[in-house]
Amino acid sequence: MHATPDPLPTGDASPHPSQIKTLPRRLAFLEVDEADRERLQSLAERLNAKGETFVETFYRHLFKFEETARFLADPALVTRLKQAQQAHLESMLAAEWDDSYVERRHRVGDAHATVGISPQIFLGAYNQYLQFCIRELSSELDGPAQECALQMLSLQKAVFLDIGLTLEAYFSQATQSLRKALDLVYQANAELRQFAQLTSHDLKTPLATMANLCDEAIDEFGSQMPAEAVKLVEAARTRAFKMSTTIDELLHSTMSLHAELPQDTVDTEQIIAEAVDQVRPLLKQKKIELTVKDHLPHVLGDRARIREVFYNLLSNAVKFSDKRHGRIEIGCKERDGECIISIADNGSGIPSEELARVFVPFRRLPAHREVPGSGLGLYFAKTMVEQQQGRIWVESEVGTGSRFYVLLKQAASKD
Repeated sequence: MHATPDPLPTGDASPHPSQIKTLPRRLAFLEVDEADRERLQSLAERLNAKGETFVETFYRHLFKFEETARFLADPALVTRLKQAQQAHLESMLAAEWDDSYVERRHRVGDAHATVGISPQIFLGAYNQYLQFCIRELSSELDGPAQECALQMLSLQKAVFLDIGLTLEAYFSQATQSLRKALDLVYQANAELRQFAQLTSHDLKTPLATMANLCDEAIDEFGSQMPAEAVKLVEAARTRAFKMSTTIDELLHSTMSLHAELPQDTVDTEQIIAEAVDQVRPLLKQKKIELTVKDHLPHVLGDRARIREVFYNLLSNAVKFSDKRHGRIEIGCKERDGECIISIADNGSGIPSEELARVFVPFRRLPAHREVPGSGLGLYFAKTMVEQQQGRIWVESEVGTGSRFYVLLKQAASKD
């Protein structure tokens, strides 16, 4: 579509002076000369008389395809676009190649990029126009075949000049948009790193206080406390230290999110054991039986992130267990340098219409809205798995339970 959408994009769409200076070189490269100008102008009256017919035919073509029809929902806009399209084609045949011509073509390309019309659609419009002109000229032009061929060559040169100028503006606009997006991403990452540092400090401070209080309690009152109470206090202190270490690992993982770091060899048996240890109090409280496959392989990835993935999946399985005799099974299949670790439960299950949305942030099942949570656990799990070049998905049946799968690259055997 060559027409300039209404309204025009904001900002300075005018070409840079250096772009205008290259126009003579463009014309020379395409071998466009005065003879081409004369041939195009001689075609103008004949082809422009058919311009409205072409535009109507062309827009019927556009309405056949969803990717173009979506830009044409407003009838008033379509009318303006058709008028602009016809004027665009007439100006191309006028062959007045000057600064104003360059500016108009750049405005068209800029507008296409702004509203999101792809180059494929843009080039398709010129294809339609060339087909129309070839059919028209071959049926109506008189004179030697050589003259007809020269006229078609002149028209082709004009079309490719048009395409080059318009696409130049199109890609300039797209590049500018990409730079803005990258600037926003860089700013967001900087803010995220700062937030992660501040949050880790705020989380570690009370953990350190808790560990110190545990030490003081044992030092001051250990001799007066029952042995089981001392064990509980020591367990709380150990858990506080582990949580502090976990926060450090996650902070390091976040800070190096975009760094080119080699993948570590991760013992999934060990990190799943650590994740199980984190949910063990809830397992006992809800009387859930947990079974883990005897052998789990080593994989490639970031240890802290992979552990958080399995913690999130285990935590969800425990949280949404609704059976009197709850069960969670952790299994693994190995194939072609990959392993698929599964976490299956016999909980409430997920309706089929919700399966595609379980990894969407803040998305919670209607039946689970009363259960505490942010709706971010599965989203984070998916993000972290994909950062390891892995994949995560789920199978589920309401009333029977769910099975989450995590596919990761397997580490090479040390044997």
